[in-house]
Amino acid sequence: MLKILKTFYRFYAEKKLIFVLFILLLIATSVVRNIAPYFYKLFVDAIPQSDFGKLITILITYTLIRYSNLILDIGADFVGGVLLFDSAAKARITVFKHLEDLDFAFHASKSTGSLISAIKRGDGAFFEMQYVLHMSLLETLVGFLVMIYFFSTINLYVVLLVLLSFVLTLLISRWVISYNIKVRTDFNDQEDKISGIITDNIINYDTVKLFSKENWEVDRLTNSFKDWKTSLWKYANSFRLIDFSVGSVINISVFLILFLTLRSTANVTMSVGNFVLVLGFINYFYPQLFELVFNLRNLAKNYADIQRYFGVLDYEVEIKDPLHPVEVDKVTGEIEFKNVSFSYAEGGKKNAIRNLNLKIKPGESIALVGRSGSGKTTLIKLLMRYYDINCGSIKIDGVDIKGFTKSRLRSFMGVVPQEPILFNNTIGFNIAYGGNNVSQEQIESAAELANINSFIKHLTKGYETEVGERGIKLSGGQKQRVAIARMIISNPDIVIFDEATSQLDSESERLIQDAFWKVVKGRTTIIIAHRLSTAMRADRIIVLENGKIGEEGTHQELIAKENSLYNHFWRIQTNVD
Repeated sequence: MLKILKTFYRFYAEKKLIFVLFILLLIATSVVRNIAPYFYKLFVDAIPQSDFGKLITILITYTLIRYSNLILDIGADFVGGVLLFDSAAKARITVFKHLEDLDFAFHASKSTGSLISAIKRGDGAFFEMQYVLHMSLLETLVGFLVMIYFFSTINLYVVLLVLLSFVLTLLISRWVISYNIKVRTDFNDQEDKISGIITDNIINYDTVKLFSKENWEVDRLTNSFKDWKTSLWKYANSFRLIDFSVGSVINISVFLILFLTLRSTANVTMSVGNFVLVLGFINYFYPQLFELVFNLRNLAKNYADIQRYFGVLDYEVEIKDPLHPVEVDKVTGEIEFKNVSFSYAEGGKKNAIRNLNLKIKPGESIALVGRSGSGKTTLIKLLMRYYDINCGSIKIDGVDIKGFTKSRLRSFMGVVPQEPILFNNTIGFNIAYGGNNVSQEQIESAAELANINSFIKHLTKGYETEVGERGIKLSGGQKQRVAIARMIISNPDIVIFDEATSQLDSESERLIQDAFWKVVKGRTTIIIAHRLSTAMRADRIIVLENGKIGEEGTHQELIAKENSLYNHFWRIQTNVD
């Protein structure tokens, strides 16, 4: 809990003076609000004296106290808002930035639905914690101290009873709330599973429909709700346990205190005014105490939520930037893999790359060819430092890539992925995403080079056309050409093309290849070649097999070797026996 509180208050650190003012205003308004029962005593004691002037004085003072409470309450609420709104935004930005900084391996192993669910609940919990910690808890403690002060002037036995009931309530609350936290955490896990299934379905709805799995998915979700309901019932019953146990302690305490004060009043050892004061404080404080317990159980719920929220910050960035990075704006594009070996972490492929040596000259185009799992994509991920190699080195222009910041390193490269993912925004936005402060003229020029400008111009809204989530409204070929245009905008020194044209028609393939080779002229280029029609145009072809270089050469050199693996691939794709 201390760790969570430390993280929570970290976001208030920039506004220390405002925070102090906020606490002072809360204390002031709590004191003013909680002295109301004292005026009940003054009224009761003054009425028998028939001194109307005195009664009016008490009434005016009481009204001024209530009015000052109104002003202080508004002030505390306003200052609290200044703190809360800025701090909540800062917290969400911090969590978001940390998620952005986390490595490829983290995102590859996490459920998007679970993350979204955790962040949404955590942000709500941040607001709730502000209220519970600063309003409810502080006001109850101040009210308790004010009540103890007045009770100490009347009857020490009453003070002892109040102290005992207060401590007993907190002890019982601690036990039942601990149980509440446990079942809430279990329920959150089930809720995240449900959220993950729903999110996964929404993202992959086309696959669901392709295989007519709508009813199957509904059944899968229905079955998941069985454990969800079991966890929810446990969670709901934990609240009833809190209500019964705490409510019993409070009701017994109220009975004993009133029994003691009634006996003292009947024996004329306590004035009627003091009895009214005790009754007023009890009617005012104990509902506050029960509300505090209710808020503490909310805090327990929020603790589980905010623990998951802040827990994102506990994940360490494994691929770290250097303390003193190399600062260069451009590179010639010379790339060298020297004795590179790499295995994925537990659960991944071992020996994905094995003692590989490869040197790429500036401006040279190479094509990586090989069976699925041979290491083509892994090699690119290592070059971009999605993962760090186990041994060996990777250099660009003679500088180890670990000497650059990840952002700087990747700024040298322009990537056209195998499955281009577009933002749910306009075509213009997605093309411009490759650069900063991109003009409309630059966007259209890049689209022209990518052979997609004419298509966009014929759309009703042109570059303002929405592409849908992940670019679903565009065809595969159109998405790849938008991705090429986006790469052009980034003006990279090294181009990486994870070519995936096997599912495209011949015209789309030709348009993509024409656009691609037009753009990469003079740039260092790495192609993951799925169709050898792209590979054959490269300056050099590298054939990978089991994480090692099996063959290399030009298309003509490799095709001339009758027993070569490349020749085998070529025969399969060209249907030559």
